[in-house]
Amino acid sequence: MERVEWLKKVRAQTEALYDHIAPEYWVQFGFYANETHRQFIEKFLGRLNPHSSILDAACGAGRYDGMLLEAGHNVLGTDQSSGMLDRAREVFPQERFPGLRYTKMGLQELDFQAQFEGVICIDAMENIFPEDWPGIMVRFQKALKQSGVLYLTVEMVESSEVRDAYERAKAMGLPVVLGELADKIDSAYTQLVAQDWQGISGELAGSAAYHYYPSKEQVRSWHEQASLVIEAEGSGDGYAHFLSWRTN
Repeated sequence: MERVEWLKKVRAQTEALYDHIAPEYWVQFGFYANETHRQFIEKFLGRLNPHSSILDAACGAGRYDGMLLEAGHNVLGTDQSSGMLDRAREVFPQERFPGLRYTKMGLQELDFQAQFEGVICIDAMENIFPEDWPGIMVRFQKALKQSGVLYLTVEMVESSEVRDAYERAKAMGLPVVLGELADKIDSAYTQLVAQDWQGISGELAGSAAYHYYPSKEQVRSWHEQASLVIEAEGSGDGYAHFLSWRTN
């Protein structure tokens, strides 16, 4: 299978995966205490004026939207999974949270122009192909108003795990590049969708989802290419954290 065709298949499968696990999301995968995430969200919020507009890109089931609302901001959450957005609307019904809206839109389709003082993309970029990273970073930049702030997380794993997964996938004939974990996604996905969504384990769901792990150096380069200046970096809870702002 050619890489372009394979990537289309993987993206559709990832969307279907999240639709499938959505009913169980807040039971098994809901909000969890993550100190580094919390600290960076507080830094992000500290850069915003009162009553700012925030884009929660790839918001999933709205895990972090409560923190944004409690700070007094208006939030638009976007995600490519209809199932996850349904769960978010259950937790944050619009009649109770008029400052929060949700709409179905993948990161690759973001088309906002200088609409937001802040953008967050948390626990999501690990599911993005390397080919899509540069364009998505530009879309984040365009969505921000002048001097707007972006908070982005990038999941980190051991380099040996990445290398081993790459070798296994190549041996299977998959058109992967170094950094992708894809050798288990088909078998895990088949196992997952064959069972009822209740009791789905986080480990199985993680194995069924495509992951890509760029280096921090590469992520910094993509920021620079998109005219985003990194103000603060950190590591913790399995992620690298980047706080940046739009320069033009």
